Amino acid sequence: MRDNDAETALWPALVRRPVAVLLTPWPWRALLYLATSAPVAAVWSLLCWPLLTLAGLPLGAVERRRLALVDGAPAPSPHTPPPPGAGPAGWIRWRSREAASWLELAHGLLLALLCVVELTVAVVLAGVPAVLLASPVLRAAGVADGPSPVAPAVLLGLGTLPVSAYTAMVLAAGRARLARALLTAPRGEELAELGERLVLVSRSRTRIVDGFTAERRRIERDLHDGAQQRLTALVVRLGMASSRFDDDPEQARALVEQAHADARAALVELRELVHGIHPAALTERGLVAALEELADTQQVEVAVEAGDVGRLPDAVESTAYFCAAEAVANAARHSGADTVRVGLRVNGGARRGTLLLTVTDDGRGGADPDRGSGLTGLADRAAALGGRVSLTSPGGGPTTVEVRIPCGS
Repeated sequence: MRDNDAETALWPALVRRPVAVLLTPWPWRALLYLATSAPVAAVWSLLCWPLLTLAGLPLGAVERRRLALVDGAPAPSPHTPPPPGAGPAGWIRWRSREAASWLELAHGLLLALLCVVELTVAVVLAGVPAVLLASPVLRAAGVADGPSPVAPAVLLGLGTLPVSAYTAMVLAAGRARLARALLTAPRGEELAELGERLVLVSRSRTRIVDGFTAERRRIERDLHDGAQQRLTALVVRLGMASSRFDDDPEQARALVEQAHADARAALVELRELVHGIHPAALTERGLVAALEELADTQQVEVAVEAGDVGRLPDAVESTAYFCAAEAVANAARHSGADTVRVGLRVNGGARRGTLLLTVTDDGRGGADPDRGSGLTGLADRAAALGGRVSLTSPGGGPTTVEVRIPCGS
């Protein structure tokens, strides 16, 4: 909840003002919320069962309004409007197919079990302090008698008041959270945030698809212009050598040697092409070894600083490797850096934690994420696994690219 909700909801008020909350209406509202569960469950059980699968609808409406006792306002409904012109029969079919209707019915069955406990707890929490505090009046009226003095009972009643109040508020907050999970729709802020994330994911997916198409065309072009041409020349030279073995052995030998050189060159090009798609070291030895191999091939000095990272899920290792490769390439091309440091660590364990990758260069700084597609590509790669990318690049440097990727992706 937001900070300004502290005065309008029970739990924030209890957490942020644990002493002052005793002087507010919240303890009484919590007690009332617990005590009214039984009457609501009784009325629902007697009147609403003829509605069968839709029996939870009226209960859900009442319970969402009753949440105002602990939330300060009725909870939003999770139901969506039926199609226009559906009519009564269409409305019934629509509601019967909604998951919210079945959750409301499940809440009713749960309420039937919990209401007796809630009512008992409310009576005990209110009754014990009330009887102890009223002991002088009860003895004076002859309702209660006994040799024990009255003062200790009154003091004990005063001591149980805050205990009862805190207990009632904690139980009501927990009970309301359960009801909220079953009966309410997401809050407006959550819906807005979810909508923004969906838009970002949609845009990221479009860019990833476009990037995949461009990368596929690049691979096709590299194969056609490089390895394919060399292999074609290799076939031609071997054919010429085969036809001249008898007439001109020396020239045939020269053609075979040239064909051997072409084969070696084609093999190198294919190895480089495959390395760009997925490095063999990444599969065989893991992320740290692949980054160290990447560092050895750069024109600038690259230092890899990694702790005991271990093996991570393939998707995480691949994404981290190509993010590092892109960030190092950007630093070498655009920053004027002499050295680049690649840091790697896992916070929270290899299964549930987060991989933190940092690439820092000592270049001129002033990198702008809005210029060029390199940083956008990094963000898209990380976002595909639920990660994020941040850039720090003041004028004069240093520039740091930080990539966080959940290891459970």
